[in-house]
Amino acid sequence: MADLLECLIQIKALAETLEIAAGTRAASGRAVAETERVPIWQRLADAERRYAAALGLDAHAQPAAATDAAGELTARAAFAARRRAILAFLNRCTASQLADRIEWPGRRSTTVADLVAIMLANDTERLGERRQADLRR
Repeated sequence: MADLLECLIQIKALAETLEIAAGTRAASGRAVAETERVPIWQRLADAERRYAAALGLDAHAQPAAATDAAGELTARAAFAARRRAILAFLNRCTASQLADRIEWPGRRSTTVADLVAIMLANDTERLGERRQADLRR
């Protein structure tokens, strides 16, 4: 039961990164140069593509947008679209579905709930990079 509760809390936290991508929630109070933001959103979009594929939601996913400064909005949009689809899927999961095993290339077998924790850890790391870039400005 505790693991399920933890997973549900983590799913809610995943929605916060979506709010940051949509611009409805600030990651920090300072602006970041375009060239520093793009790689962060690109990496988040690429990771999201892999997560969606692991969950069977995006089997034919295309790579996210270019990594130049103009690509930030496209990378954010790619991230946001997949995150919305993943959150919709996760919010429909039962406890037994969260415990289901999934396979994804390059990683060992894991559960849906463990993937949620991996996603949240990646969000935290990437947004931490963004905050560090803010501090350097």
